[in-house]
Amino acid sequence: MKIEYKRPSADSILNKIKYSSSENNVFRVYLGAAPGTGKTFMMLEDGNYLLEQGIDVAIGYVEAHGRKETDDEIKNLPIIPRKKIEYRGSVFEELDVEAVIAKQPSLVLIDELAHNNVPGSKNLKRYQDALEIYKEGISVFATLNIFHLNSIAEKVESELGIRVQERVPDYILNYVTEIINVDVPAGELIKRLTSGKIYSKEKIQSALNNFFKIENLLVLRELSLRTIADELSAQSVNVGNPSGKLELKSNEKVLVLISSNPDSARLVRIGSKLAGRLNSNLFVLHINLKHRDKNKPENYDKALDKNISIAENLGAAVFSFQADDVATGVSDFVRNNNISHVVIGATKEKPGFFKKFFKRSIINRLIDDLSDISFHVIPTVPKGV
Repeated sequence: MKIEYKRPSADSILNKIKYSSSENNVFRVYLGAAPGTGKTFMMLEDGNYLLEQGIDVAIGYVEAHGRKETDDEIKNLPIIPRKKIEYRGSVFEELDVEAVIAKQPSLVLIDELAHNNVPGSKNLKRYQDALEIYKEGISVFATLNIFHLNSIAEKVESELGIRVQERVPDYILNYVTEIINVDVPAGELIKRLTSGKIYSKEKIQSALNNFFKIENLLVLRELSLRTIADELSAQSVNVGNPSGKLELKSNEKVLVLISSNPDSARLVRIGSKLAGRLNSNLFVLHINLKHRDKNKPENYDKALDKNISIAENLGAAVFSFQADDVATGVSDFVRNNNISHVVIGATKEKPGFFKKFFKRSIINRLIDDLSDISFHVIPTVPKGV
């Protein structure tokens, strides 16, 4: 069955790729509400057309998931060998960033933008691989499910109860020059699932009982269409200055302060969404008090490492250093790095004047000391240090 969708004409795609330069290359995302909408197939279809027109197209990473139609659509597209990485006694294959850059194709096709790379890879996430390749002047076509976008993932987890482990930060859209909406009605998507076109037979019933409930698919489709509409609106604002959307503003930087507190992960996600809205860089900072080394709570390092990993997965630049005092350490970092927004957690403590005064004093001191900085104070649960 042919899937109907709207996208730029073939000649429009051809001209953009043919005449692009290292300063004007294309980053296209094929966006769908759920697995099985046909994102990879469309990306390959466009890649094949461009190849037939003489454009140097290569596959960096495509995952067919056993779908014959997708596998067949690879056709004559050249494939850059994947990088083999050994991890815990097994060998995994990942996108080979160095090989793609060395080959310098005009366009590279990259599937599953939200994928978490195996430890030992050049980057933590595949979207970081794609950005590195794009910044080298190579055009990128990539696929993404809407629920992997960080701000949408938060809604999906809270409203649908679906856990989303693989995510991309919202600021990825700052680099995207085109979004292709790969839209399939929820009823049709369920038909594709039950006919074995998305998952193997043994996984179909589980999918129907969980992710592929009709009410879930309707919500995801609405979120996808809304994101497309918002992006088109943002693009219209940049008409006459298209390059302005592609670069992060040098005068806007968001800093998130973290600790071993599990709520730090939520602070980082809030900071990531803020950075996406502001089209800015994201920094994460942990202050390790010198006196804390001898009095660390149990599992302190493990909890902190988890929060740092979440921050890195969201594309943040993470910093950690020692200081005698939290407020002084943060103030020095903010001034030295021209930070404009600070996201900080505020714990609601049990009654007690001295404890309450001490905990609040850090925030109060920062606000007094950094009067020209915007502070975003988020309530947190009193766990960790």
